[in-house]
Amino acid sequence: MDAHTKKTEPTNTDIEEDDKKPYILQLPDHITVQIFCKVPIKTLIQCQCVCKSWRHSLSDPQFTKHLFSQTPPSFLFQGLRGGPINPKSEGYLLFDLDKVSNPNDFVLKLARDPNVHALRVGILGSCNGLLCIYELNQRHFYISNPITSESLALPVISLSPHTIAYCQHRRIDNPYYCGFGFSPISNVYKVVVFMSPSDKSSEDEVLVLTVGSRIWRSIGDVSVFPSSRFQPYGVYLNGFLHWVGQYGDSSTFIWAFDVEREHFQQLPLPPCYLDLDQLPSCLDLLETQFTLGVLNGCLSVTVRSCSTRNINVWMMKDYGINESWTKELEISNEALDSPTFARVLKFTEEGKVLLLNGSHLQAYTPGTRGVVMVEVDGMLSLIDECVHIPSFLQLRDIIAG
Repeated sequence: MDAHTKKTEPTNTDIEEDDKKPYILQLPDHITVQIFCKVPIKTLIQCQCVCKSWRHSLSDPQFTKHLFSQTPPSFLFQGLRGGPINPKSEGYLLFDLDKVSNPNDFVLKLARDPNVHALRVGILGSCNGLLCIYELNQRHFYISNPITSESLALPVISLSPHTIAYCQHRRIDNPYYCGFGFSPISNVYKVVVFMSPSDKSSEDEVLVLTVGSRIWRSIGDVSVFPSSRFQPYGVYLNGFLHWVGQYGDSSTFIWAFDVEREHFQQLPLPPCYLDLDQLPSCLDLLETQFTLGVLNGCLSVTVRSCSTRNINVWMMKDYGINESWTKELEISNEALDSPTFARVLKFTEEGKVLLLNGSHLQAYTPGTRGVVMVEVDGMLSLIDECVHIPSFLQLRDIIAG
């Protein structure tokens, strides 16, 4: 053996120190990682505080990728107490979407990001365990991992005087339509922003920031833009960000942004328009609400007609194929008690449907005529919420050069 590669034998002191450790801390790293993969995410979050070696193992990029593929979605929201006059933030709470019967059995409180000073923030999206958040009053963007308590401030976007005046006149906190996504080809994260039309143009300008760079790049103007009547934040799936888009005052469809190639393409909405008996009401888009999401790994659309107030849940079983739209569920207006902005979050292992109705979490059992309010940690009203798969991914591993 070469002298430069000679293996160092453990000293008696090293052996004595190892003997003093609990047996579980003496296991080889690869065995520890295998055990971690079978441990619930709530316990893993607590495990990272046990010792440096466990924290190192949990933050390993290969391990975080493998663990993320096996971790079911949770529900992340900000908790507020103290009433509307003097609210106090409780930080983020993480709730297991499958534990509807006893939600407090799986509620984990996460420390609030110390770098984000605003009480109210908008969560633009969740991707691979990372959040893109936006301070509503300060107009600052951040990438954050609520599990590791890390955050990264993104460059500030300069607004034109026309846009600032427009926002002040309309009392708009967020002048953007935004999205946060990942390119598995380039292994980079990007934030996409639609700027409001300026006084010189009737089209939206689209800006893109690659996380880790310091420059917002313009990729030009678009005549098709996310509709102000639907959710402003893009839904990420399969390397694409999705909004419900509108062309003029007539055509409405799903507007998909390819994160890698940075261009848009159209996807069809569910074929609810094909019901000839309801053709007039279906075509009246002012009476129809579309809410995008991801269910069971598929792009989903929750469709609510304001005339009937019933909710239909559609899933695109084969991404990009119009014929693969399948209606999975219909919930009557009587069961929902006048929904406002309802979207289905998950079909749970208990056979229930978990949905967000306005700012309230509700559980619906198919075949019944009512919903049950789900109270999480004593809070009935939830804000700044999203479906989130927690991860130990560290920000230094995702920053582009």
